[in-house]
Amino acid sequence: MKKNKLFAYFCCIVIFYLGANFAHPVTPTLIVERNLDSSMFGVALAAMMFVNFLFSPLWGKLCMYIPTRLIMLVCGIGYAVGQMIFGAATTEVMVVGGRMFAGIFTGGMFTAFSNYVVNTSPDQTQRGKNLTILVTVQNVASAVGYFIGGMMGLVSVEFTFTCQVISLIIVGVLFYICCEDDTPYKHKPEKKLTLKDANPFAAFLAAKHFMTPMLFLIFAVVAVAGIGQNSFEQCFNYYIKDQFNMTSAYNGIFKAAIAIASLIANATLCLWMQKKTDTNKSFMPLMAVQTVFLAIVLINSSITSFVICDVMFFALNAVRMPLLQNMVAMRTTPENSNQVMGFYQAMNSLGSIFGALFAGLIYDANPMLPFILAVFAFGAATIIGMAYVGKYKKSKN
Repeated sequence: MKKNKLFAYFCCIVIFYLGANFAHPVTPTLIVERNLDSSMFGVALAAMMFVNFLFSPLWGKLCMYIPTRLIMLVCGIGYAVGQMIFGAATTEVMVVGGRMFAGIFTGGMFTAFSNYVVNTSPDQTQRGKNLTILVTVQNVASAVGYFIGGMMGLVSVEFTFTCQVISLIIVGVLFYICCEDDTPYKHKPEKKLTLKDANPFAAFLAAKHFMTPMLFLIFAVVAVAGIGQNSFEQCFNYYIKDQFNMTSAYNGIFKAAIAIASLIANATLCLWMQKKTDTNKSFMPLMAVQTVFLAIVLINSSITSFVICDVMFFALNAVRMPLLQNMVAMRTTPENSNQVMGFYQAMNSLGSIFGALFAGLIYDANPMLPFILAVFAFGAATIIGMAYVGKYKKSKN
């Protein structure tokens, strides 16, 4: 990949994640102001991620046939339309419908992002570096977008969604203009794409051709940790509005703190781990420490404890995610890399579905239950990670 094209790509990534996160801090306000059921903060995201989960493997397959920049263009516009419906929603059905429509295209967007990096990176070392940059930019830009969205929310919910829709459409066009055609860099199947291949479940069945015990364990870690991560994140956003009556601006400020912490963690700890350690083993201590931070919330549920644990957890998450993503990428071949990365995105979505759904459904019973779920899920992911490390050591021996 040419350096100027790579720089332009990451600039577009920044714009996308800024815009994509404008609506998150005002979602609790939308739910409260429009007298919607409180479970919507989790159910709406779960609906979106369910569709994301279904379509991610399909988008991964499409990446084998279609230039990823074209997929980014289509998905940027589709995502914008979904958010337009969500922002105008006055009923629970409209909220869920808008989020599900958006979910079709977010799956394509996220899958295309990682596939573009995998396809255009010249070697394994550069690919690992570029994936780290991708996740770093994603985390930092998401947090800054959260902050900006929180400030926009002080104007109005409608203003925030309007800005988001416009930015998503613009960045979809920019991706197509600024990114290079990655077709020459990837292995294009001889078989033509058919309507049968458009079946999302067929894409899951195709996983049997690349799935190995080691990949299975990595995907299990990704999915189960995703349950804990999303249960904590979604509940935190609604909890500080519901329990402490804080405005959307506070949600934005907390995310800005995460952006700074994530940038520092990725520029130091993540790069050091990639260069100096075997990440197939060193990702484990990160997960253990993250579990501890989640557990502290249960011991001390003050706002100070919540905020500190939130910032530290997601700073370490910004390190863990590129390590796992690169571990998956290292176990691909030119023939299956697009499908494998699409399946990786599907596992991320699977964790998001159950994390957000359970958090929304159990919150009314006890506001602390989603945090308990987060601790148990991340603890389980850590145990699965230990099984992976044990199997990895045996394979090395």
